[in-house]
Amino acid sequence: MPTGVAVVCDTDGCPAAFLAVETGNDGDERSADDVCQPACKAAEGDGWVLSFGFQQPVMTCPGCADGRGPVRERGTCRRCMGRTDEASRCTYCLHAEPPGENG
Repeated sequence: MPTGVAVVCDTDGCPAAFLAVETGNDGDERSADDVCQPACKAAEGDGWVLSFGFQQPVMTCPGCADGRGPVRERGTCRRCMGRTDEASRCTYCLHAEPPGENG
């Protein structure tokens, strides 16, 4: 079974998540340190905001960073797992999936 590293929103009550780095099969021996930096970079590249709290990096989803969050309803948005409308546009981060890519 493939595994991965997800970035989650640091805003209280926001369940937004972004699958940032796929690590491979369960037998993959990479440590958290090996995937943390690439995961943060991947999330930043997709609109997540990196900041620091208590000497640790924290991530804020695009919706919360722009004042449209927190995510209240789970959906199919690959960027934040928020609800999308009939046009496949996320209600929270406004990411639009091209037709046919939104499972």
